[in-house]
Amino acid sequence: MANNNSKSKPALVRILTVIGMLLIGGAYFSPIWWVALKAPNYPAETFPDGIRIHFHMNGVFNGCTSQDKPKDSKAAKSAAWGDEEGGLDCVEEMNVINHFIGMEPIEVGAKYEIKAAPYLFSLVGVMLLAFLFYAGPFWWVLPLSGIVIPVAFVIDYSAWLWWFGHNLRSWAAFSVKPFMPTVFGEGKVAQFGTFSYPHYGFGLLVAASLCLMVALLLQRKALKSE
Repeated sequence: MANNNSKSKPALVRILTVIGMLLIGGAYFSPIWWVALKAPNYPAETFPDGIRIHFHMNGVFNGCTSQDKPKDSKAAKSAAWGDEEGGLDCVEEMNVINHFIGMEPIEVGAKYEIKAAPYLFSLVGVMLLAFLFYAGPFWWVLPLSGIVIPVAFVIDYSAWLWWFGHNLRSWAAFSVKPFMPTVFGEGKVAQFGTFSYPHYGFGLLVAASLCLMVALLLQRKALKSE
């Protein structure tokens, strides 16, 4: 029976699976989510995106747009710059702001997930490759590995935000009560406006998830019709 099932793979299922694999591969090298802080001492003309960072599957990266450093303005005196050439390291600047309210540095979060990401994505790739040819018992586990990635990311991201917001240091310059940072949308912490939204990499993951979900349903229908 398993031998017959292994041959039951509609062409559309294979096409959707390959598309899903390519989308997931592209998402690994793309920003998945972005977070930004805005405040009066980071004026929009100098910092159009605020203090912005991008979350990738393999780390957290600077999301600030490169700007020329103002020479004779209040912005140049009040805002921090990463180097003499005018490029601000927004990951470091975000850590400085977090330190202000007693929050742990960004690199503390998701250390193990980031280290495991290359292996987990490789495993998903192997499982989806197997799904191209296998339709035996528990075949549905193979596409499911790619379908759950967007949900797994949001759950992990939310859990770490909760941890950061509920493990504030008592020596902070500005004392705030434990809180849940904004997962999606806009919020406010002290004098900072906060912004947290999906980036295009998350869209790639959602598109891959939908492709694989349709492939799973089509495969299920094909097996039932035999």
